[in-house]
Amino acid sequence: MSLLRPLALALGTALVTLVVACSSSDDGGSSGTSGTSGTSGASGTTSACATDTRKDVYTAGLAKQTAGALSVKLMEATPAPPAKLSNALTFHVTDAAGSPVDGATLSVTPFMPDHGHGSSVKPSVTPKGGGAYDVTNVYLPMPGLWRLTVTVQQPNVAAQDVAFSFCIDG
Repeated sequence: MSLLRPLALALGTALVTLVVACSSSDDGGSSGTSGTSGTSGASGTTSACATDTRKDVYTAGLAKQTAGALSVKLMEATPAPPAKLSNALTFHVTDAAGSPVDGATLSVTPFMPDHGHGSSVKPSVTPKGGGAYDVTNVYLPMPGLWRLTVTVQQPNVAAQDVAFSFCIDG
């Protein structure tokens, strides 16, 4: 019986730590960790983001192809590369022949795979024509790896997804 009390206390402390680390407020006032060790800054040590091999390296025009042969290019990010808090992105979608895809419904879903949660803010998408789609309110409230799943839904065609992954420093 005496071993159960310290174990329960340790488990309770770990649970509180996990909840606090993954909680965030909509005002952007919280901070957290990526779930891996590492720091950045003047000390010269490498951040966890610098060594994360799952991330995409941001460049304007970074392209991904869906299983259905659509090309989704991240044409621009503000800030560039994507960073903690609010981001704006512009995507360009083309079909297998390279023609712009207009009239599609585009959605972007931020998700933090290491923590198992998304963002509390839903991104807003505005079609611009010529296959371009502006996405605002891409809110990444804490440092770590974020996966941005872009879903393209065309009329009478199954939805197609691609994912861009960016590691956000604190």
